[in-house]
Amino acid sequence: MREEFVETQNYIKLVEAFSNLDSLPSTAPRMGLGFGNFGLGKTFSLERIAAKENAILLRAAQTWSKSSLLSKLCTELTLDATGHSPAKYERIRESFLVEPRTVIIDEVDALLKADKTNVLEMLRDLHDETNIILFFVGMEEANAKFKRHRHYYSRIVELIVFEQIGRSDIEKYCGLCAVIIEADLINFFVTKYPNLRQIKVMLLRLEKFCEMNGIDSVDLATFKASGVEHGISKS
Repeated sequence: MREEFVETQNYIKLVEAFSNLDSLPSTAPRMGLGFGNFGLGKTFSLERIAAKENAILLRAAQTWSKSSLLSKLCTELTLDATGHSPAKYERIRESFLVEPRTVIIDEVDALLKADKTNVLEMLRDLHDETNIILFFVGMEEANAKFKRHRHYYSRIVELIVFEQIGRSDIEKYCGLCAVIIEADLINFFVTKYPNLRQIKVMLLRLEKFCEMNGIDSVDLATFKASGVEHGISKS
């Protein structure tokens, strides 16, 4: 498959959300939240957005503490990461005041737990004190979990639901394949595999099968005969 970024409908929604946040006055809350199931292209989209926006993209972890997150932010901002948390926080705050940077936190579900509230609150403080754009991305339950933090949720002004991958997205993705994917196979993907992660695995396997068998066009019958679905869940 060609290594080429596909602008899915979910990616387009993300671009619009960041544009909306960027256009808000610095006195307004500038937080966003995107949430949805796995395999919808969230990670690839965030990496693209981060490069486009010169944003800091971090993947939240269960092991995060205030100190470890501050160290990560210092590293991203090429600041001194030594010392106690208050000193690191002040360096980051001053840096954001001089040169604002968007911060994107992926897998935010790891922070939406009782023992991680202090980490979440620190991010809110950074947002409030520096007016940076702060965008969270999580799984389907992230929105409901954020609602429990009412003072936090009131600051979220851009809300994105990552939808299932549609036909147009799948057609674009199949267009990256080294063989032609026929309409009936695309229809099958739309119905059974609205998940880019699974489709990519199958297309890569399919390309190898076609190369070994001299096939340059694949319909549903050929796909079924290839056996590339083995081990892949349809749920």
